[in-house]
Amino acid sequence: MGYFEALLRVLKIDESVYPEITSKGLPVWYSTINVAILGLVYGFSSLYFHSEAGALISDFADPTGAVIVKAIIVSTGVIIAFFVHMGGSFLFWAFCRALGGWKTRFLPTYFTLGVASAPLWTAAPGMAALHAGGGGHGVYLYLSVTGLYAFSSLFVAAKSTFGFSYSRMFLAVAMMLIFTVSFLLLWGW
Repeated sequence: MGYFEALLRVLKIDESVYPEITSKGLPVWYSTINVAILGLVYGFSSLYFHSEAGALISDFADPTGAVIVKAIIVSTGVIIAFFVHMGGSFLFWAFCRALGGWKTRFLPTYFTLGVASAPLWTAAPGMAALHAGGGGHGVYLYLSVTGLYAFSSLFVAAKSTFGFSYSRMFLAVAMMLIFTVSFLLLWGW
C-alpha cells in the first residue's frame, strides 16, 4: 500500500488502514508527511489572510527580504503544526490510558494521530482566517464542518490504536473535552 492509497483511506475515515500502516513500519513517515503538509497549509493560509504579514513583507525594498519573511512565516506554521500535534496526541494518550489503555505507549499514539491528521488540512485555512480576525458566520460554519470531520478521523485513529470500543472511546473523548474546555476557561480563553 502506497502513501496515496493510505491517504485516501484515512480521508474516508477507514479504521482498518492504521494496523496495515503500522504492520509495514510506515507510520513515522506518513505522520511526518501529513503533519508537515498541515503546517504548510496553515502557513500559506496565514500569509493569505493576515494583513500584518503583507505589511511586514512590504517593508522590504529588496525582494530577497520579502521571500525570507514569507519562508519564516510558512516554516513557523510547520513548527506550530508539530507542536499542536504533539500536545493533542498527549491529551488523547493520557485520557485513553486513564480508561484502561495503559499498555499503549505514547509514540504509537503520536504517529497514528499524525497519520490521521490529513483531514485537518481542510480546517487549517479556516483556523488561519479566524486567527487573522475573520470570524464571520461563514468561517465558523466552515470550521464546524471541517473540524468535526477532522476530529472524527482522530477519534477513529485513537480508537484503533487503543483497541477501545466506541463507548469507551466516547467516554475518553468526553473526559478529554471537559478537561480541555475547563482548562481554557480557567486561563481566560
